[in-house]
Amino acid sequence: MEELKLSSPQVYSVSELNSHIKKTLESSFKDIWVEGEVSNFYFHNNQHMYFDLKDEYSKIKVVMFYQQNRNLLFEMADGLHLLIRGYVSLYEKRGEYQIIAVDAKPVGKGSLILAFEQLKEKLQAKGYFDPERKKPIPVLPKKIGLATSTGGAVIRDIISVLSRRSRKYHLVVRNVNVQGRDSAEDVCRAIDDLSSYGADVIIIARGGGSLEDLWGFNTEILADKIVACPVPIISAIGHETDFTISDFVADVRAATPSVAAEMVTLDKAKAIADINNLKVKLYGAAAAKLKYYYRELDFLLDRKIFKQPLSLLAGRQQLLDDYNLKLADSGRKMVAARHQKLLKLAGRLSYRDMANKVGNQILALDNYRSRLSSSMSKIWENKKNRVQLVVKSLHHHSPAYILGKGFGIIYEQDRIVHSINQVQVGQTIKVIMQDGYLWSKVLEKIKDKVRLKYE
Repeated sequence: MEELKLSSPQVYSVSELNSHIKKTLESSFKDIWVEGEVSNFYFHNNQHMYFDLKDEYSKIKVVMFYQQNRNLLFEMADGLHLLIRGYVSLYEKRGEYQIIAVDAKPVGKGSLILAFEQLKEKLQAKGYFDPERKKPIPVLPKKIGLATSTGGAVIRDIISVLSRRSRKYHLVVRNVNVQGRDSAEDVCRAIDDLSSYGADVIIIARGGGSLEDLWGFNTEILADKIVACPVPIISAIGHETDFTISDFVADVRAATPSVAAEMVTLDKAKAIADINNLKVKLYGAAAAKLKYYYRELDFLLDRKIFKQPLSLLAGRQQLLDDYNLKLADSGRKMVAARHQKLLKLAGRLSYRDMANKVGNQILALDNYRSRLSSSMSKIWENKKNRVQLVVKSLHHHSPAYILGKGFGIIYEQDRIVHSINQVQVGQTIKVIMQDGYLWSKVLEKIKDKVRLKYE
């Protein structure tokens, strides 16, 4: 029978196999979109992003390197529902396949809207929107700073409003780029320039536009700059229905640039009319007050005290004289009564009576002293006898008295030995006697008796 010859199988090393699989995956899935939820997100050194993209039944690892993720407008985080664009590759070192992402888009809303919501929530948590933090706008600023594009219609609208409302104003304009994502840094520099120049208030303004057009005013660097600026800032971005992050962070939000111009100036005609109205009200209130006080004065002048003041004084003087007479009479009667009482007491009191009373008190005092001395002597003798009995009893029960009769106290490691069970054969023990102590070694333990050898 002819022997079958089998061809030798091809053998791959692990590295060769992983390299082959990687090339196959990258050529087969080189530009795909994958939808899923972000989990286990890790931002390594704020550069490369690593996370899992999962659905209800499965998940896949995703890597998005710095060159791609730096263009993301929103912040990557766990729980986001995304569309990931990229290609499938293999991490050869661990033999794990993964998606290398080159772009990411939120599902259900645009990237700009998601980024806006994330930044708004972040800044609100930092207290940037708190009313207590915001500075008041000066009523009549000497210098008005304006950061806007000098080529747009906004600056013309603002100058028109300022000129109409006030003949004298000092407007300092800083030309800035107000279009798109890259405008934020230019606006930040403009705020520094206007603040350094001495502006009392700064207006940031531009006309309406799409969310992407206004995106420079939805950045964190501009929000930080507005909060740190010592000068009050008015944000007038877009139309009345447009809202940007700078609107929430600024000290005041103006619905339009024209409204911002009205906030920093007074309408001269309206101000004069208001002053005149206040003047009329003030004069009327003063006249009414004076009329009331005149009536009160006339009423007081009609009273008797003002027309005949001496008649009231005469009546009071007569009453005072009556009180003086009564007081003098009462004083004389009181002195006479006290004098009579004193005479009666002097008659009852005599020298002989006082001498007898003092002698009786001295005899009583000597008697009390003798009785007290006798009682104290008896008490002292009783206490002395009791103390002697207690001292004698304490002496008979003292350790020194017991040791004097030939007894000893056995110690083992600073504790008194009460039983043979507390020591072992061969163990060294200490025996305290009346005139010193012995170091001994236990040679044998016998019930009811312990034999000791002194060394």
